[in-house]
Amino acid sequence: MNYKILAGMVMLLLILFAQATPAKTHSILEGQINGQVMDAGNSPVPFAAIYLIKATDSAVVGRMLTDATGQYQFSGIAAGDYLIKVTVLGFNTAYSGLIRLSADATFNAGTITITPSVTTLSAVEIAGRKATVERKADRFVLNVEKSAMAAGNSIDLLKSTPFVSLSSSNEVKLQGRKTMFLVDGKPVPEASVQDILQMIPAGNIATIELITNPSSKYDAAYGAVINIITRKKQLEGITGNIRAEGAQGKYGEYGANGRLTYKKNQTTLFGMAGYTKRDQQSFNGMDKELGPTQNTDLITENITRTFYQHIYSLQAGAEFGLTDNQTLGILATGRINRSTGLFESQNDFSRLHSPLDSSLFTGSPLNNKGATYNFNLNYHLISDSGKNELTLLTTYTPYRSDFFQSFTSRLADAKGNTIRTPADYRIDNKTDIDIYIAQADYTHSFSGKWKLESGLKYQYTNSANDILYEDNSSGKFVKTPDFSSNNHLKESIYAGYAIASKDWGKNKIEAGVRAENTSAEYIGNFSQHYFKLFPTFTFQHDFNDQYNFNLSYKKTISRAPYNELVPYTIFINQYTVFTGNPALQPQIDQIIALNTTLKKVNISFVYTLTKGMFGQFPLRQDYDSKVTYFATQNLDNASDFHIDIFYPQRITSWWSTENSGSAFGYSNAEGTVLGKSFSLSSTWFNVKSSHTFECSKNVKLEIVAYYTSALTSELTKIGSVGNIDASLLINILQNKGQIRISGTDILQRNVYYSAQYFDMYRSQKNRYVDSRRLGIGFTYNFGKTKIATPPKKLGNNDALQRIQ
Repeated sequence: MNYKILAGMVMLLLILFAQATPAKTHSILEGQINGQVMDAGNSPVPFAAIYLIKATDSAVVGRMLTDATGQYQFSGIAAGDYLIKVTVLGFNTAYSGLIRLSADATFNAGTITITPSVTTLSAVEIAGRKATVERKADRFVLNVEKSAMAAGNSIDLLKSTPFVSLSSSNEVKLQGRKTMFLVDGKPVPEASVQDILQMIPAGNIATIELITNPSSKYDAAYGAVINIITRKKQLEGITGNIRAEGAQGKYGEYGANGRLTYKKNQTTLFGMAGYTKRDQQSFNGMDKELGPTQNTDLITENITRTFYQHIYSLQAGAEFGLTDNQTLGILATGRINRSTGLFESQNDFSRLHSPLDSSLFTGSPLNNKGATYNFNLNYHLISDSGKNELTLLTTYTPYRSDFFQSFTSRLADAKGNTIRTPADYRIDNKTDIDIYIAQADYTHSFSGKWKLESGLKYQYTNSANDILYEDNSSGKFVKTPDFSSNNHLKESIYAGYAIASKDWGKNKIEAGVRAENTSAEYIGNFSQHYFKLFPTFTFQHDFNDQYNFNLSYKKTISRAPYNELVPYTIFINQYTVFTGNPALQPQIDQIIALNTTLKKVNISFVYTLTKGMFGQFPLRQDYDSKVTYFATQNLDNASDFHIDIFYPQRITSWWSTENSGSAFGYSNAEGTVLGKSFSLSSTWFNVKSSHTFECSKNVKLEIVAYYTSALTSELTKIGSVGNIDASLLINILQNKGQIRISGTDILQRNVYYSAQYFDMYRSQKNRYVDSRRLGIGFTYNFGKTKIATPPKKLGNNDALQRIQ
């Protein structure tokens, strides 16, 4: 660990902590309404939900929570007639008397007393149906906790989520954009996203927020944000769950995990541990045509990859309520991966439309040792009745990987007789990445519904990659310098943002800008330094509760992946080689979106203009040896337009459906490959339809069907893909136990087809993963049922907007 950097991050925390409490102000710029909420025993009721309602049309014009003494205060209120509505879990809804507010006056609504409801709650659970997907101003909220599809890990769950797509390599995108991931509001470094997502059991997720219109608060590298919110039991004492799951296809995946939480007053301790044994096989087939069409070489490549993985997941953390308005949290997570496997490939050589000439058979056993850890320290403060909010965050993420693979080959003629045995070779690829993040976010609410958000962020990445290539052409394994490398990359990003927003009731405007200064150095080779501004803008108008529209603009940057900037050389086999590209430049996207809600239907028109789009293409071609070198490269121009629709509908009392997708899409890209200019475009569409059948009080069936038409991406043609997943949820043991029976890839149609045509190089690929599986899982929840002190909302506006 770089202790100087870590010490600087801690020092930043201490300085900001010392200056964290803003001074209170008492000036009255407009009318104010205040009061207090008490229970039947004349005790103050903290954290009650307070609604300010217009008496004329019952429109909600303000909402907040009472403080620790049960008091509330609305400021900047226009003159008029109002009512106060109070809701608290386990109590009857209560109202104030009529409030007639004069301009620049203060009205004391007095004490509102609430009484317990007749129903006695034994657990924190809101009665009635809650929509699986809820539409908010800038996001969709997926309620996962009681979904039958909450099986496997978070990646398995995201596959059935509206507007979310997964590539054949499990890259997750929201509305086709590069997507940032948060877990409980804390950023997940890009280098560890795949590991962290596979670590989180779907059954431990409460909600998923799909933020389709992120503000300048979020890193400029992302056009969309997915926030995974884990389950948090607000029950005193010890609570937890244990889970066991298994799924079987051609290969199997089995695992068990448990979560334990201890809560007492303002202190919460929690931990999780899990083990997964995952065996999987994939098939990759490719036809490569090399050279002119009159005299074309054909290489047919078939690779079967088999992995045997043992994954250990750990999590431990604590949250401390320092005062009623201050919270300190610590969190540590880890994922350890131990994998073995075998790559078996066959390359057939011939002329196009001619008999087989020869074949190369290669066996490539592998061994991979990897580990990803995250250590997080965070602090949260609200003051002045929620007008000021401060969040401090530091994160340290070490990522370690040691991937070893050896290659043994045999060249045979058309009849299978051995022609020669090429020299064996082996590769040991060691990667060490350390990521340090320190950030501070501050929000101040002014009178008149003005709000200012600002923040600073520093991110430092230290990446070392050592590739040792050896062959035994001399009779013993000796290092080959041309294919070996020792790369060291350092990157620092300094960022700051400011967002101003104003709410006029039916109109809301938000404008922000994010400034980022990036310095990257590949030691001994190159350095990059650039400063860029990333503006965002949003305007929303609500015609009424059922009709509105939202117009937004956002500029984003996609920096080249660390491992692609270093000049590595990796052999897939003797004829397919991937190399790094230190000349890669950032990709810049400009996104314009118009979103409108018409009753239950939500429609979005999204246009993206891209400069420098990344794509993996042939870099050079050796026609004598038939070796093709690939690298990630920048295209010239690209654009994308699509119309997204979300339509939920309850068909009967027991059958509900949610339908989403792109009704129409058009993509275009232009770039230079192998020294020549190419362009490619297509129209496309996709659809995802989820159906929930409440068979009885304790039995729920969910079916998800999805289909994506053929399209073009970068300069590559992509084939269509579609399938059906289903899951059955059965509640047992008085709702303390749950059984999930699931089926994935039921139609066995998840075959990923792609094709590239570049004059002297043409290829077609098919990839299939062993994903057709039948799974079963069991969850048991245990612990006390005493309701804890209501959770602090910490002044978070997004949380307040979700109060129902």
